[in-house]
Amino acid sequence: MKKLIPLILFASASALTPASVCLAQEFQTPGSEVSVRDLLEGHKRAPKSDTYYLMALSEARKGNIEAAEKAIKTGLQINPRNTRLMNLKGALLTRQGKLTEARTLFLTVLQLDPEDDYANTSLRSVERTLQPARKIQPMIGKTTATPAPDAPTAPVLVKSVQTETKVLEATYFIEMKAKQQCYHAMALIKRAQEAFAAANPKRKDEFSTTNLAKDGFMTSVPVCPAAGIYGWKNNDVECEKHGSLSALGAEVNNVFGEFNNGMRAKLSRNYLDALRSFEQVVVLYPRWAEAHYQMADTLFRLGETDPAIASLRNCLKHESGNIDAQLLLANLYFKKGQKDAALGILDKVSTAHKGTVYGLAARSIAGSIRSGRNYYEIFPPN
Repeated sequence: MKKLIPLILFASASALTPASVCLAQEFQTPGSEVSVRDLLEGHKRAPKSDTYYLMALSEARKGNIEAAEKAIKTGLQINPRNTRLMNLKGALLTRQGKLTEARTLFLTVLQLDPEDDYANTSLRSVERTLQPARKIQPMIGKTTATPAPDAPTAPVLVKSVQTETKVLEATYFIEMKAKQQCYHAMALIKRAQEAFAAANPKRKDEFSTTNLAKDGFMTSVPVCPAAGIYGWKNNDVECEKHGSLSALGAEVNNVFGEFNNGMRAKLSRNYLDALRSFEQVVVLYPRWAEAHYQMADTLFRLGETDPAIASLRNCLKHESGNIDAQLLLANLYFKKGQKDAALGILDKVSTAHKGTVYGLAARSIAGSIRSGRNYYEIFPPN
C-alpha cells in the first residue's frame, strides 16, 4: 500500500495569537486506491492502526473533526508510533490554532523518523507562523572574564527593562546555586588531590580535605552549601548530598547553559528559540519552578494561552509562593473569561502582599476587572 500522507497548506499570519492565524487546509491521499471498506475487510478483520488512519483522514476531509480525532486516538492506542496518525493529528491541531501542541507533535514524529518530509515541512511552517523571521539586534553588555575550565556558566541575572515587570528573586535559584557552589568546591578539591598525588606518588590513595589545605594544595577547606561530606572514589570527588563531580558538572552546565540561552533569546524577543531552551531545562530539571515560569511567560508572549497555563501550574506546584506566576496565571484566566478564578488569585496576592508593588498591582487589576473593563482595556497589546 502506498504511503498515505495528509497535505496541509499553511497561509502566513500577521499576528502571533492562534485566533488570528489563517490556515488553508486540504487532506489528500495521493495515488491511493485503498478504501475504508478495503481496510475494514482486511486480513482476519483485525483492527490495524492504518485502518483508523484512513478513517480519520476520511472524516477530516468531510470536516468531521471530532470523529477524526476519535479515530486518531484509537489508532494511536493500537500503535503509538504510527507517524501518519501523528502527522494527521498535528494537521488537525494546526487547523484549530493549537500551534504549540502541533509543533510538539511534529517534533515527536521527527524523533521517530528524522526523514519524514511532511513533519519537517509542517514544523517549519508552524514555527514561521508562531514567530515570523526577524532580525535580532545583538545584545551589548559588559565583557566578562573568561571562566575557569571547570566553572559552569552562571545564570544571567539581567535587570528588567521598563516594559518588564519580572524580577528574578534569589530564592528561585537557591537549589541550583547550592549545586553550582558545590560543583566549584569539588572541582577545586579534585585539582588539589591530583596535585597531591603527583607530588606524593606513594600516598596517592590518601584523601583528606583538611590535609590538602594544611599542605598548601588549597588555600582553605571547601564547604558544601548543603553540609555534604566530601570523599574520593574512582578518581573523582563525591559529595554525599550532590553526588559525583562529573555527574553534577554535567547537570549544572547543561541546566545553566540552556537557561542562559533561553533568557538571552527571550530578552531579544526571539521567543521560539527561548521556548526550545526552556523546554530542555524543564526536562533536565523538572522541579525548577523558575524554569517553568520562564517557559510559561514565553508561551504567553507567543499567544499560547493553554500551554502557558499548564506551565504555570507546574511552576506553582513546586513553588506555590511564586508571585509572578500567580499574577500571570490570573492574567491568563481573565483572558479566557474565567473572571472568578482570576479575581480569587488577585485578591489573595493583594491581601498577602499588602503595600508591596505586587500587592498594589493585584489590587489595581482586580478593581479594573470588577469595574467591567475587558481584557484588552487592562492589558493593551504591545
